[in-house]
Amino acid sequence: MLTDAHLHFVDLAGRDPGFAAAYAAGPYLACAASHDEEEFLATEALAAPPPGGRGLRFAASFGIHPQWAVWKHADFLAGLCAAGRIAAIGEAGFDLFGDRPERVRNEGNLKVQRAVFEFQLGLARRWDLPMVLHVRKAADLVFAYARELAALPAVVMHAYSGTAREAADLLGRGVPAYFSFGASLANGHKRAIEACAALPADRLLAETDAPWQPPRGEPFCKLEHITLVIGTMAGIRGVARAALEERLADNFAAAYPKAAGLVAVARAGAGTGEA
Repeated sequence: MLTDAHLHFVDLAGRDPGFAAAYAAGPYLACAASHDEEEFLATEALAAPPPGGRGLRFAASFGIHPQWAVWKHADFLAGLCAAGRIAAIGEAGFDLFGDRPERVRNEGNLKVQRAVFEFQLGLARRWDLPMVLHVRKAADLVFAYARELAALPAVVMHAYSGTAREAADLLGRGVPAYFSFGASLANGHKRAIEACAALPADRLLAETDAPWQPPRGEPFCKLEHITLVIGTMAGIRGVARAALEERLADNFAAAYPKAAGLVAVARAGAGTGEA
């Protein structure tokens, strides 16, 4: 079965309106991220089972994205946590890439992003939820919060672009991190390839981030590109693709404990041809 650790259903529907129907039968299990109330409700609607049919299986995440570190949806996020409607908090984290004024590394931006992150980290600890981290030019801040992150059930490093040494160091500090790789592997991203090759098999995840971060030459990332990502990962690690798919499904269930039941159901369906 195919597992996709991170994507955006609503944004993908804008590029590929028929994707939900095409994948309604699975076996494809994703963690779909949302960042405002409207998007979250639309995500649920996209994956809802049609009359007499099966819907796209997914686990939901919701977070205050560091690129838009505002408090507008904080209460909604807290309510989702309390109601048990999400499997993870995220994307959360830090973006200090500097491509926009609010992403320049300065005291003001650091203060805002830290405050929003700490709020979400507090919710994750209170409700025993994993976090999905978006990190650009801010690896040092992840390490600064390593002790707090170590108390979570899992930390998914979305679109991991750090080094293999940094990944090993984070694990060495007790952070239950999973490192998620996407089309950057197929695009030849050297650090991502080296990290993917070196990390323990039980710490790997695959993602599309659809419709963002497409394979080179593609206008946007599609669900079917997960097969390219996983195939590239298998080649990098020198393992059979089928075995890697099963390993990634196990890791998906571990990274998103609330989705473990969905993984079992999807596997059962795949085995009987009724997914």
